Amino acid sequence: MFSKFKLALEKDIELSPKLWKQLQEFGKIRHLKKNEYLLRAGQICQYGYFINSGSLVKTFLNQYGKEIVQGFYVDEVYAFLSEASGYFSEQVSDFEIKAIENCELIEFSKTQLDYLINNFQEFSVFFHKITASSYQNLYMFSAMRLSLNAEDFLQFLYNQHPIYMQRIPDKYIAQFMGVSKEWLSKLKRKVFKSNI
Repeated sequence: MFSKFKLALEKDIELSPKLWKQLQEFGKIRHLKKNEYLLRAGQICQYGYFINSGSLVKTFLNQYGKEIVQGFYVDEVYAFLSEASGYFSEQVSDFEIKAIENCELIEFSKTQLDYLINNFQEFSVFFHKITASSYQNLYMFSAMRLSLNAEDFLQFLYNQHPIYMQRIPDKYIAQFMGVSKEWLSKLKRKVFKSNI
């Protein structure tokens, strides 16, 4: 259950036996069923996660009750997740994170992660690297979404992030893009024809 996690760590750091033992002792396997919430608005996010399998969507409910999709977490792309604003500020979250496939996660509490950061230099470097990478990806993805029209953004997803098109339901892709599901369907046919 921890082998995929170990491989992800070893891509970036030299994993000492002592750190690996501590990670295995701290890590707790958590399963979510499709449509089950990992975090609800109004809760404080006190955990960091590694996605062994599955995918999740991060949403925000605006003042009119409309669900706004902020991003996606897929085991093959962005396997580390948390709700950063709540995690770092220890304030209640305005966001929700929901499984869109059955998921298996490795869960670490903030207290455990802080211990690892303070006691293992290599983990501290790794944690800061994935945090910075997460923000960089979020900003770049947002910039692309805001700067491209719907058709060009869909083409960008097909070219740069095909896993999203394969595993994320159209409903969430459409909400993320700010278009209707029907319009997304038309755009997909047009983009697909141009790629043949």
